[in-house]
Amino acid sequence: MSLYCPAAFAADADYARQVMADNPLATLITQGAGEPWLSHVVLLPDPCDPDCLLGHLARANGHAAVLFGQDSVAVFTGAHGYVSPRWYESDGMVPTWNYRVAHAHGRAEAVEGEALSALLQQLALQFEGAAGWNSSALSAQAMAAMQRGIVGFRLRVQRWDVKAKLSQNRLPQDRQGVIAALEQGDAAARQLAAVMPPP
Repeated sequence: MSLYCPAAFAADADYARQVMADNPLATLITQGAGEPWLSHVVLLPDPCDPDCLLGHLARANGHAAVLFGQDSVAVFTGAHGYVSPRWYESDGMVPTWNYRVAHAHGRAEAVEGEALSALLQQLALQFEGAAGWNSSALSAQAMAAMQRGIVGFRLRVQRWDVKAKLSQNRLPQDRQGVIAALEQGDAAARQLAAVMPPP
């Protein structure tokens, strides 16, 4: 799979990691025997290896049966929104959609035992915070039951495809008009304005 990306919108792996950090819910895609499997999973960077992402699937999810032994792609979608031609100073402009995406291409490896426990601890700390998460809140039996119900994995990223379509191909005054209009919009529009490069 490839991503159409004109040179003006290209970005690097560091940018991809920022998109992922801001939006950890990914669409994970793996080819099955017929149709591809798509699952929506939280993926976090492996603290021991920055080129790997950690996640898990429900064991009952058929995706888990095809995940290993072939390539997958994890798609992270960042801030995005509509851009009106009314926001440009230049004439003859068309409506468009600005967005940030990062595609992590790689192959999944199983994470089991103590490594799976560590993965779950990392997820809990990420979203509960140190003050809100107490690993002793779950009994050993509860933790073991939880682990039996999931399939942990490490996605070893072989390639990032990244696109930041944020009006970089427009004149500075046109980019400024887009930013100013987005800043007057809803929360999603303001998030998009915040990641646009300055004119």
